[in-house]
Amino acid sequence: MLHDGVANEIPISLVDFMEFYLLHYFKPAIGEQQNANANTSQLFFRRLGCDDRGPNTSVGRVIFQQIGCATCHIPDLPLNSDRRVADVETVFDPVRGIFNRLFATAIPLFTEVNDGSGFPTLKRPLLQPFIVRHIFTDFKRHDLGPNFHEINYDGTIRREFLTTPLWGVGATAPYGHDGRSINLTEVILRHGGEALAARNAFAALSPGKRSDLLEFLNSLVLFPPDDTASNPDPGDRNAVGFPQFGHGSIKLMVLFNNPRDVE
Repeated sequence: MLHDGVANEIPISLVDFMEFYLLHYFKPAIGEQQNANANTSQLFFRRLGCDDRGPNTSVGRVIFQQIGCATCHIPDLPLNSDRRVADVETVFDPVRGIFNRLFATAIPLFTEVNDGSGFPTLKRPLLQPFIVRHIFTDFKRHDLGPNFHEINYDGTIRREFLTTPLWGVGATAPYGHDGRSINLTEVILRHGGEALAARNAFAALSPGKRSDLLEFLNSLVLFPPDDTASNPDPGDRNAVGFPQFGHGSIKLMVLFNNPRDVE
């Protein structure tokens, strides 16, 4: 609790574990966005007999910034020292994506150190700068007006809430901190207070521009847990038992295990 006179209630070790988990979690894919994956996107739309421009998500992203949403929902977060040992990148890929046209790969971000213990080498993170893309938050608290206010147990009013990251917002309905908004249109129109100008700008958009903006938001999709890329070996449609066995796109054992270890 704040202002209770107790400092350092959470051990630093727990904060480290939480940071480790968050930095290793899958980033959202930018589904079917123009230029998100140019080669596979163009191939996909040509197969459908369409041109290769893709949906109007790029236009929607521009509108998102123009009407002021990006003031609080800041797209990218720079990290001065990345403590992860690998970066997992998820993209829209209709060719290699098996179930949901999303595909993930991992890039190692570590150096190997032999400590002479006889055990496999240590994997130490490179600690280089890194940009977390498409998180869309400023990690600050704002008053969004009475439609978001809540009454606390002691009768006081809670008025400020942390800017919700739009990390995978296209796949995480319902919306709002309380889940009372059924879709993206409703939660945007629910904004007020510090976000009233952006809310009114959204309400004033033409149907076409509003559709482009919503299409952009709906393209921010999470990688479903049933189809993660963290399995030991890439999928093989011709393998016995596929897709329940051998599905994935990252050979984690190659990244983190010693190939010479019989284990």
